[in-house]
Amino acid sequence: MARTIDYGKLMHRAMRSLIQNVLHDIEANGLPGAHHFFITFDT
Repeated sequence: MARTIDYGKLMHRAMRSLIQNVLHDIEANGLPGAHHFFITFDT
């Protein structure tokens, strides 16, 4: 059987990694200026 590339799974991993990197940067350096963000959970 031919192996396929699961692009959806790859994109999901990439987005989770991006968010993790941003949060680590904010933890270390804080937010620039008067910025803020909201975190929501869809359960």
